[in-house]
Amino acid sequence: MQSPDLLLKRLYYTVLETPFGQLYVAYAENYLCLLSGDELKLRLDIYRLYGRFPDRNDAMSAPMIADIRTSVRGDGPYCGPLWFPSYTPFQRQVLKALEQIPRGEVRSYGWLAKRLGRPRASRAVGNALAWNPFPFIIPCHRVIRADGRLGQYSGGGDNMKVRLLAYEGVPVGQGKDGTWKLKEGQGN
Repeated sequence: MQSPDLLLKRLYYTVLETPFGQLYVAYAENYLCLLSGDELKLRLDIYRLYGRFPDRNDAMSAPMIADIRTSVRGDGPYCGPLWFPSYTPFQRQVLKALEQIPRGEVRSYGWLAKRLGRPRASRAVGNALAWNPFPFIIPCHRVIRADGRLGQYSGGGDNMKVRLLAYEGVPVGQGKDGTWKLKEGQGN
């Protein structure tokens, strides 16, 4: 494994086209560091985490690009190494538990908290998801509020969450108050 100092000296980002829009990818060597649907957010998050902005470099390895595209299309999981520099064991548990939500389905923050054996930790689950560095390959877009509203999305905002859920076949509509939510009769 590379040392953190070496990785930090070689932080890059690139842009990939996906079926739901542009995906901004930060990487170091063969490690995936951060994903976002918003370029400015990606650059600012990298700065917040590592104290410097990544350089634009579109020379990401072809196998890494193929692995990311396979994952975001839903054709298989991302298999490459992920860089989690400062995540707590609880945050890692929450992200790991997302694998239990099948493609094209959604679950509530409370469901996820119960799954982790911490039924009163819905807010903590939401906070952990807010810092998901890999929102397109660790599917936090499949987690919604108990009332059917979509909630926030760290990968590029509400509109990106809507596009991802629609891409997976989850019917979403806009309520009279302008908030996005599942269409009536949907949800788990």
